[in-house]
Amino acid sequence: MKYFFIIFYLGFNCYSQIDRSAVVKAIKDKPELMSVVNHYKKKGNQDKLQAALFLIANIGSKGTVLIDWVDNKGAIVNYNISNFKDETSQKKWLDSIAKTRGKLQERETFLPDSKHISAQFLIENIDSAFEVKEKSPFCRNISDADFYEYVLPYRVSNERLECWRKEILDDFSQEQKDSIYSFTNVLAATSYINKIYQKRFKFGGSRYFSRKKVPSYSELLLDKEGKCDDMCNLAVFALRAFGIPCGFDGIRYKKASEDVGHGWCFVLDVKKQKKYPFDALTNNGPGFFNLPYKNAPKVYRRQFEIAPENSIKNDYKLIHPDFFENNNLDVTSEYFETANIEIPLEKKYREALYLCIWKNNWWRPVDYSYNPDQPTAIFENVAKDNLYCVTKFRYSVLQELNEPFIINKFGEIIYLSSLHPKNNTNLNNYVNKELKNAKNDVKILEFGTNNELCRKVRQENLKKDEWSMVSNLSLTTNTLYHFVDESNNTRKVFLLKDDGSVDWY
Repeated sequence: MKYFFIIFYLGFNCYSQIDRSAVVKAIKDKPELMSVVNHYKKKGNQDKLQAALFLIANIGSKGTVLIDWVDNKGAIVNYNISNFKDETSQKKWLDSIAKTRGKLQERETFLPDSKHISAQFLIENIDSAFEVKEKSPFCRNISDADFYEYVLPYRVSNERLECWRKEILDDFSQEQKDSIYSFTNVLAATSYINKIYQKRFKFGGSRYFSRKKVPSYSELLLDKEGKCDDMCNLAVFALRAFGIPCGFDGIRYKKASEDVGHGWCFVLDVKKQKKYPFDALTNNGPGFFNLPYKNAPKVYRRQFEIAPENSIKNDYKLIHPDFFENNNLDVTSEYFETANIEIPLEKKYREALYLCIWKNNWWRPVDYSYNPDQPTAIFENVAKDNLYCVTKFRYSVLQELNEPFIINKFGEIIYLSSLHPKNNTNLNNYVNKELKNAKNDVKILEFGTNNELCRKVRQENLKKDEWSMVSNLSLTTNTLYHFVDESNNTRKVFLLKDDGSVDWY
């Protein structure tokens, strides 16, 4: 009875998509949140009340991740990668610290919002978001769903909580604010803000890829540089502060590349109901964006709204760690040609199965299927022209369930054993640039076994520049191989084709 009374009192409207049980649970865990509800009920502001209920319902497992560096005695050392101009100075400092205090280690602490967020903080965030909603021409006629997801959230990731909206607006002159709101379209306003922050923050290089800490808005401005995710977060903070609906998309793996993934932003044109992607704080801006990474297996959108309570994403016993409590939305079809696929299996599996792409010499999961009552694995919005394999997760290892397959440009599933008849070939006949320009001792390995088949030989004095076979092993077309360049730490998979061309995966 108490449960139903709370739901009745909270004041959900009949059109609400908010998870009511999640609201009740959050208030039970932190009773102070009830004062947020009471605040807007007393004011009779139904719009802000519904917004408050949305935020409370989706607090879930959100929180701040603190990363401290500690010495061998557990004492905190003041270390920030942005304090060093390059990797050399960074390494020199770390080596000097190691001599006196031992090698530094990362210590991670999680502060859940469900325990640490205050009612006053939420109220200030909601009031500020609605105030800018009224001012911004780019929020005119925005739906509740888009406002809740692309303007209202009080955080963008697991950064330290702070009142970033006020800080950003105070940081702009009245002339700049007037200029932003004088633009007739959202692309021009976004470009204006984007250029301002280009002067204040830049890409800091690959050394930032390993940084786990997500800086807050004020910390980003102090750092002045970081990785693409940091640039996106900074842009999202700034745009939302001005009532420009925006978000964050990204890919974890690129096709035919050992690089890390990439993140970029998008802005929503409410009038056209169209999203415009752009690389944050670069000249690859909205309306001119060109994603250079073709056919990434999956593109995901960072969402504030959490997965439903009954989702297997919330059950660590069922789901791979990469997907546990992951609220990202699959938007692959917005960027690439995709196919929905159904893979037949030898038997039914009571566990989640994973669609994987080949990276770093093993299969990495990009999507999951949970279909315990059927001997099939179903995956939706899968990018075409990629190499995949279905696996299960057992004892912390992904195990293959079928042979690898390619989804071709027509959306057809082609297993490796189904490729065209194989013919003996010589890599010297191939004109592919990457194979042709390979350096000394680059190896070609047999896919699956890693047996070395041939290597590139370059001897200038003998005018020799060719691929040399190892022993009596042969090379055939319509077959997958490993391309291994240890000097550049490069490992790729490629398919030799009858017509002399090469497909990289």
